[in-house]
Amino acid sequence: MVLPLSQLVQQLNHKKAEFLSYDTALAQVRQAYQQALKTWQQQTIADITAAIDPQIPDWGARPIEPWHQGWRIPLEIQWPHRQAAREWAMTQLMDVTTVAVDGSQIVPSEELFLPVGVVQAGWFLNPHRRDRPYAKEIVLELITPAELRQAEEQLRQPQIYRFHERYIHLRRFELELKTLRERMAEVTAPALLLFDGSFVATFAESYAPEWQRRYVAALCQTLAASRQHQIPLVAYIDSSQARDLVTLLGYLEQLAPSPHLSDAQLLSTVLTQWGDRSPVFICDRGGILERYGPWAKNIGFCYLKAHQGYPVRLELPLWLYEAGLLDQVIRWLCGELITGQGYPYALEAADQLAVLQGSDRQAFLKQLQVWAEGVGMELRFSRKWVSKQQRR
Repeated sequence: MVLPLSQLVQQLNHKKAEFLSYDTALAQVRQAYQQALKTWQQQTIADITAAIDPQIPDWGARPIEPWHQGWRIPLEIQWPHRQAAREWAMTQLMDVTTVAVDGSQIVPSEELFLPVGVVQAGWFLNPHRRDRPYAKEIVLELITPAELRQAEEQLRQPQIYRFHERYIHLRRFELELKTLRERMAEVTAPALLLFDGSFVATFAESYAPEWQRRYVAALCQTLAASRQHQIPLVAYIDSSQARDLVTLLGYLEQLAPSPHLSDAQLLSTVLTQWGDRSPVFICDRGGILERYGPWAKNIGFCYLKAHQGYPVRLELPLWLYEAGLLDQVIRWLCGELITGQGYPYALEAADQLAVLQGSDRQAFLKQLQVWAEGVGMELRFSRKWVSKQQRR
C-alpha cells in the first residue's frame, strides 16, 4: 500500500491555517530573539556576566572565548575551485589520524518469541599517511535473554514499556564510547576523534536514576580519557535542537521561553560563510549535567557553518580549548568536511560500516534459527514472519 498523496494534499489544504498560524508565531519569536542576539553579540563577556541575575543557577550557556566581530569567527580561507579546496584539506589532514565510531542495533521484536538482540560499533581510522592505509572494523555484542532478564532486575523503572528496546540502545551507546576510548588509547598525536551525538545526555533525563548513571558514566569516562591522553575529541551534531544560547538570550532580555527556536536557527543569520564558527561557550543547562561531577561545567560548545543548512553544533571537553588547540581542530574538521562533501568523511565511513539494514535483521534471524536447530533448541517465530519467508 502506497501513501495516498491526493488525501495528503487535501489534508494539507484543509489545515493550511494551522500551519500558517504556527509559522507566523514562530517568526515573531525569532525576530525578538534575533534582536537580542544583535544586541548582546556586540557586548563583552564581562557585560553578559554582569547582566545575568545572580539568582539564576543555570544560564544555558556561559561565554568563555572573547569575540571581536560579534559571534562570528571566520575561517578566512577561500578557494578558486573545488580542487583547490581538496588540496587544502589534504594539507591540513596530512599525518593527522582521524577516528570515528558509529553504532547500530537489532532489538527484540514480535517476530521471535525469544528476547535477543545485537549491538555493534563500527570504527574507521585514517592516519592520512602514504605509508599507512586506513583501518576499519566492526565490534559486535550479542545480548542474550539472560542478560535482558538481569537488566530488568538491575534497571528497574516505573514504566516497563519497550524496556528491551531501551536497554539495547543503552548497550549500543556504551559500546560506541568504549570503542572510542580503545582507539583513543592506541593513537598518537596529532589525532582527532569524532563522536556522532551529544556529550550532554539530556535525552536520558526522563529515565530512572540508574539508567542515567550508566549513560553519564560512559560519557564522563570518555571525556576523561580524552584529557588523560591529550587527544582532541569532538561531538558532531548535524541537526542540533539545543537551545543553550536561546536560553541565555532569554534571560538577558527577559524574553518568553521559546521551545521551538534552536541555537542553530538563531545563528544562521550570523554564521553565513562556510567555515564560520561561533565563540566557545560552556554548556550550562543543568538537569542531567548535575550528575557529571567534575565535567558538569567542563563541556564546551560552538557552532560551525559546515554546509548550506543550519550551522552544526560541536561539543568538546574544555581542556581542548584551554590548551589552545581549538583553531587547529577546526581546520582538521573542515578538512574532513571537504573530503566528505559536507559531512565529516570519517563519520560517514563509520556509519556505512556499522549500519544494520532490514536485510541484516532477516539474516540474523535465519542464522539464529540454523544455530538453534544445530544445538537442539526450539525457536518459535511468529506466523507472520514464517509466512514472509515462505513467500520470498
